[in-house]
Amino acid sequence: MRLTTKLSAFITFLSVLAMLLMLVGCAFSVLWLNNQRVENRVQVLATEVDKSLLVQTPAQLNDWLSRLMPVMNAEQLSLHSGSHTLLMLSRQEHQMIENEPNRFIQFDVPLIHQSGVKLRVLLLDPAKTWLRSITAAYTLGALLSVVLVMSLLLLMMHRWLTRQWRGMEQLEVRAEAIINGDRQITDKKKSDEWPPRASRALDVLLGELQEASEQRLRIDILIRTFVAQDGRTGLNNRLFFDNQLATLLEDQEAVGTHGVVMMVRLPDLDTLSGELNPSIVEEYLFDLVNMLSTFVLRYPGALLARYFRSDFAVLLPHRSLKEANSIADKLINAVDSLPPMRMVNRDDLIHIGISAWHSGQTVSQVMDNVEMATRRATLLGGNNWLNGEDNPLEAGRGSVRWRSLLENTLSRGGPRLYQKPAVNKEGKVQHRVMLARIFDGDKELLPAEYMPLVQQLGMAGHWDQQLVTRIAALSEWWPEETLVMPVNIDSLLQRPFVLWLQNMLLQCPKGQRKRFLFELAEADVCQHINRLTPVFRALNAFGCRTAVSRAGLTVVSSAYVRQLPVELIKLDPGLVRNIERRTENQLFVQNLIEVCKSTRAQVFAAGVRTRAEWQTLVGLGVAGGQGDFFAPSQPVNSNVKKYSQRYRI
Repeated sequence: MRLTTKLSAFITFLSVLAMLLMLVGCAFSVLWLNNQRVENRVQVLATEVDKSLLVQTPAQLNDWLSRLMPVMNAEQLSLHSGSHTLLMLSRQEHQMIENEPNRFIQFDVPLIHQSGVKLRVLLLDPAKTWLRSITAAYTLGALLSVVLVMSLLLLMMHRWLTRQWRGMEQLEVRAEAIINGDRQITDKKKSDEWPPRASRALDVLLGELQEASEQRLRIDILIRTFVAQDGRTGLNNRLFFDNQLATLLEDQEAVGTHGVVMMVRLPDLDTLSGELNPSIVEEYLFDLVNMLSTFVLRYPGALLARYFRSDFAVLLPHRSLKEANSIADKLINAVDSLPPMRMVNRDDLIHIGISAWHSGQTVSQVMDNVEMATRRATLLGGNNWLNGEDNPLEAGRGSVRWRSLLENTLSRGGPRLYQKPAVNKEGKVQHRVMLARIFDGDKELLPAEYMPLVQQLGMAGHWDQQLVTRIAALSEWWPEETLVMPVNIDSLLQRPFVLWLQNMLLQCPKGQRKRFLFELAEADVCQHINRLTPVFRALNAFGCRTAVSRAGLTVVSSAYVRQLPVELIKLDPGLVRNIERRTENQLFVQNLIEVCKSTRAQVFAAGVRTRAEWQTLVGLGVAGGQGDFFAPSQPVNSNVKKYSQRYRI
């Protein structure tokens, strides 16, 4: 139905209502004017009688009043002086006056010139008498029937108009949802939306927008793959590996970062492609890559990359040589599980070189050392591994020593807190990142080194409870600062911890909750997005804010930006390093910013070291950043025990 037809029906509805109001108003006016006319006649009669009594007696007025009573439709007329009746005139019998179908009006009017004398007039009310008659009953019945029919028609018209306008209201609701950022085509769309062409146009545009969004996400994955992955094996490429290693070697926090690099050298299968079926060679290469991934990627923070042709590099941050040697032994033993292949000797298939590294070295020094160890292992023949030169065999910590260190840290009040400001493009502090380090007696350990042990030993929930409690108490000391709460993914996946967190947030004022920024790694968010969605929405309902860190470290889809109420997305420091010289990283940042434009999320850079990096990032559209270029990490006064009791549940 067209809009003009609906407007005509609506105007008709208003016109009928106006007619009903006029009918009621006219009936009321007739009754009121009739009463006024009778009152005026009685007042005039009382005035004439008062004048006549000045020169005549009441008995002399008998004939005149008798002739006047039919004119006024008066049934009874009398003069009273106190309790005495001076004159009594009546047109009907007493029984007639008391008849119920007739309705009378009695007026007692005092005479001005006759002290104590009043005129009583009993008039027949024609309106009330007619209303009590049979004719009036039929008339009123017919009128009420008409009113009832009109009311039913009006009710039906109202329901019809409501159904007609409901489609426009539904279209308005959907349009408001689209304005608020809902771009999904869901079952919320009603089939009776009006105008139908506008509804179909929205469906078409939303479909095209969703298709473009999916295409953009595919392009985003392709860009991430181009930046970080090797096209043949799907592992990380050499450039990405060197970049991550260089970021660790720089050691911006000066805490003695260390680790191990392993190089696994396999036979050059490309030389067999001419003699064997290429598909068989590719399948065998897939088996080798799958074997490496199975053993290496089970270690948190490990990075596996195809370094050169048949050389595969493994980066193990914060690991000891003893652990690397154990991994090498397992890899050599796993060769026996590979299927046999012609022209490939499984007894001389894999050679591993191992080299320890520490902060202060360069990438070339570390890789030259591990290359030399790999070459020596190859010359020895057979499946074997060798350590590089000048590699001290560190015993490392076992699970018992780690548990003792972590439990002692918790009993002493938790790890040491550090803070690093994150600034926006205007140079103002947007929030402060809270960093936790533990002291083992000789040096401080970063979370990347001890948090995998916290998860492995099942202490993540208790650890995060203590850390969140301390940061919440610390926020009272900084009433104007937004503080980052680095919560472990294992804790948020546990319902008891989520319930504890909700109870803790209920004890905080609303203004304080708005200054809590919960931060999670991008890889963890994408892996557990279905289980984290209600947690993110609950935090958003409490007024807290959420952020995703280390964006670009893994090849994942950016669809989570629209699915979750994320406020900040922080780039991985390895992606930011020397970004002014790496166009592929710039392309990734530009694409991520484009994905965030339709949402409230902003892109921040982590690990900014130089002015050239910052200027390049600002030119790309980054909203802010953090790193040594702005300010280094600074210790926080953690003496907040008197406040922490308030938040314990």
